[in-house]
Amino acid sequence: MSARARVGGGGVVVALLLLGLLAAMASPGFPVPVGGAVVRAVAGAFGGGRPAPAAAGESARGPSVGASDAALADIPPDFLARYVTAAGTCPALTWQVLAAIGKVESDHGRSSAPGVRQGINRAGCCAGPMQFNLTNGPPSTWDSWGTGVRADVYDPAYAVPAAARKLCGDGLARPEAVGRDPCPQVLGSAALHTALRRYNNACWYVHEVVTLAGRYTSTAPVLAPSKDPFVRALVASPRITTTTSHGCDPAADLASGRLDLRVQSLLAVLAERYRIRLSCLRSGHSRFVKGTTRVSNHTVWRAVDIDMVDGRPVSRRSRAARALALWLDGLQGPLRPAEIGSPFAFGHRPYFSDEGHQEHVHIGYGALAA
Repeated sequence: MSARARVGGGGVVVALLLLGLLAAMASPGFPVPVGGAVVRAVAGAFGGGRPAPAAAGESARGPSVGASDAALADIPPDFLARYVTAAGTCPALTWQVLAAIGKVESDHGRSSAPGVRQGINRAGCCAGPMQFNLTNGPPSTWDSWGTGVRADVYDPAYAVPAAARKLCGDGLARPEAVGRDPCPQVLGSAALHTALRRYNNACWYVHEVVTLAGRYTSTAPVLAPSKDPFVRALVASPRITTTTSHGCDPAADLASGRLDLRVQSLLAVLAERYRIRLSCLRSGHSRFVKGTTRVSNHTVWRAVDIDMVDGRPVSRRSRAARALALWLDGLQGPLRPAEIGSPFAFGHRPYFSDEGHQEHVHIGYGALAA
């Protein structure tokens, strides 16, 4: 029986749902604050336990599921079928949201990062294509919403339905019961934001998932990127300023909404810790990396230069700039940069230092696999 049918079944399930909302802090990186038996009961109400893998021949391609051309070009057919099937078990969950999580967490299982296909991620907590936590608890997030069998976390046949159960238990089973919106600066409903934030406790993450889900939807309304409330919040932030003194126009680039989602997210996170001045995003930057024929990440909206941190110019003597650059190395998952240029010779990747990066911190991201 589907979760949709079970929700109408009476007070027992409603009570379990409410307890499930409390247990929703079992997102990757967060412990479960209630007993494991309760969480397992909630998971069971949404079809928990060890599910049978979807048939390999199942297909969910084409306009019948509302997939955009971008979705069909990016999502492997077997993953698309699993997203569609799993989302159908939860009243307010769309397969596009599941797919967006799969994209952010592991590029639909294609990422070669530690913990995706074996082992555990660099943060020492999570694994599999949907990056379930194996170390929180007990019980862990995977024990609560997955099968509890560690090897299963790497198999999308088990990981994708577990993600659907978690999102459903974290608010999408009864969206009308969700109160305050934890991420009002992001498009979408309070229930969706609540469920996603409990998957990863950050509004930048919610923004990335919601935006990608929209790109995967063939019928999504067209919204000018510059009208996105997340973009407008970045532009209005008193902790992010810009300068044209280096020949670039970062203010216009920021307001355009065309920046890579990872750059937008990084700026939001940095602004929580530092006051930063942007010296370059895209406009005005050279097409190629200086002295090479390699196209700069600035050209394709995937890089940012910062020339002041906490009111002081970036230089070898700037403690704040050095602290910011060192902090970047601790980022994991989608926010981890591919390149960090600065005045500081840290001596390991992704850092580099040369004469062209003595007065700013450069942060760039590589291309996402299509």
